[in-house]
Amino acid sequence: MNEEYLRPEFAVLWRQARTAVARGQVKLGFKAPDAAAASAVAGLLGREVTAGVGMTVVVADLDARVRALFSCGLDEVLSSLFGESAGGVVAPAEADDILGAAVAAAGVRGGWVSSWVDQARRYAKISPTDLAGIAPRAAAAIARLHLDASAPAAWSVLSDLGLVRGTRLAGLVLRAAAVAHGVPLPRSTSDERRLWERSGVLLDAVSTTVLTWAFPGCDGRTELGLPTHLTIRDAIEAGVDAAVCTSPVVVDNSIAAGVRFPVICLSGHLNPVARTLLSRLGGARVHGDFDAHGLLITQQALAISNGTPWRMSAADYRAALTPGRDLQALTPDQLVAPWDPELPEAMRAGWAVPEDAVAESLVADLLTF
Repeated sequence: MNEEYLRPEFAVLWRQARTAVARGQVKLGFKAPDAAAASAVAGLLGREVTAGVGMTVVVADLDARVRALFSCGLDEVLSSLFGESAGGVVAPAEADDILGAAVAAAGVRGGWVSSWVDQARRYAKISPTDLAGIAPRAAAAIARLHLDASAPAAWSVLSDLGLVRGTRLAGLVLRAAAVAHGVPLPRSTSDERRLWERSGVLLDAVSTTVLTWAFPGCDGRTELGLPTHLTIRDAIEAGVDAAVCTSPVVVDNSIAAGVRFPVICLSGHLNPVARTLLSRLGGARVHGDFDAHGLLITQQALAISNGTPWRMSAADYRAALTPGRDLQALTPDQLVAPWDPELPEAMRAGWAVPEDAVAESLVADLLTF
């Protein structure tokens, strides 16, 4: 083992790393106390370091650099410098046994599990007592995640799994999701949200919604008066027939016209609440924009709801190309419309038709449904 890491210039870095690892932090803060320390750490990290100027170091990146330069891992360096007891962490073999037993008991399987156990041991340093209590809870939550490449069929909320963002428990579970899906551990809130959703989990129950109008309540009555943004917590009656659109303008015009037929507005995005609602419909008429994204959303909505296209044929597209409309050119993205193979050919005309442009016709239909 190369013991160059024993140089005093690294002392501050190792102290900060020890604290970060013991707390299960993904990043650590570092400020070189002098020029000699700045030069030594710059050589280790492969990036510029200025004495007296604070910087952020990713623990996983530091571990990789340590392995490359010193032929040992960060955990070995810290153990050598401070001893296992100083950090209050579990010995590697013991940690592997605790984590491995927990996931096995929870029925968690997959080629990624050993990698997660290794990462959990190396980066989420936890005291022996804490790990024995946390590991089974983490494994139980992991067992409820959606960890294959398909889209989740159902979603739960983070709190339903007994998880709170920013805790070591949630960090262990999130790391499992990242390893299972083959993606880096998120470094931003938006990336974290996307990874949780990909795993069938919403961060909360109220911020993700889908706009509806005239949708029946759980007692079977249609409540008119205000548009409703349904959440994942709302009791959704199964078997309802509804129209599915993509533009809020259609909902707005439907309200003004007194439409009483249930309308679901995707707002151009099939979020988890929309997918859940569509999967519970008894029948669906689906309309979207005439562009590549609109066709994709329509195709997905049709598949989830087992619905039928609504004014989405080649003839409907041609009828929408009326003189006087200021339409944008289609992007070069591939156009796919399995429900009408002639539609992509018709769209070679080159113009995108947003749903807003045909909202009047859609509302007229809704008044007759």
